[in-house]
Amino acid sequence: MKIKEDSKDGAALPLRLFVKEEAHDLSGEAFARFMDHLYELITTFLDSNEVSENLGALRAINELLDVTISENASKVAKLSNYMSVAFETKCYPEILVLASKVIGQLDRSGGAMTADEVERQVKVALEWLRGERIEYRHFAAVLILKEMAEKASTILDVHVSEFVDAIWDALRDPTLVVQ
Repeated sequence: MKIKEDSKDGAALPLRLFVKEEAHDLSGEAFARFMDHLYELITTFLDSNEVSENLGALRAINELLDVTISENASKVAKLSNYMSVAFETKCYPEILVLASKVIGQLDRSGGAMTADEVERQVKVALEWLRGERIEYRHFAAVLILKEMAEKASTILDVHVSEFVDAIWDALRDPTLVVQ
């Protein structure tokens, strides 16, 4: 899953195909163990201080969003939790940009659980924009809101007035990247 400088996708797509194959071939219990091990690997890569490993984990999460498995609600919750951790602990722009794109794709996983998780991210992003000025959090918040406006506008609709208030603060931010 580690992303090298010259690689765009690493092993993310083959990972999705491998997980689909394992879902088909393994029994329910064996597949659950397989997924638990995969989630542990993703956690390890996200906890790493290596940007390439963080990017690999995010690409893996993005690919896993497309895999339909019996534990889909549980999968969405775990993957959404990973995204929260990435936004709260990572400050490198390339990680935040990819994480925001993954959050934007989370909406396509479907179901009420997904809508709840996406709405939670929107609320956090709005809080970050209104809260203490921490540059990487302001940047992450703007990226999250941009993705939600493009990919999950129905979820963002209920927060329009908050969004408008918060976005003015972002437009007046002293850093160009946040603007």
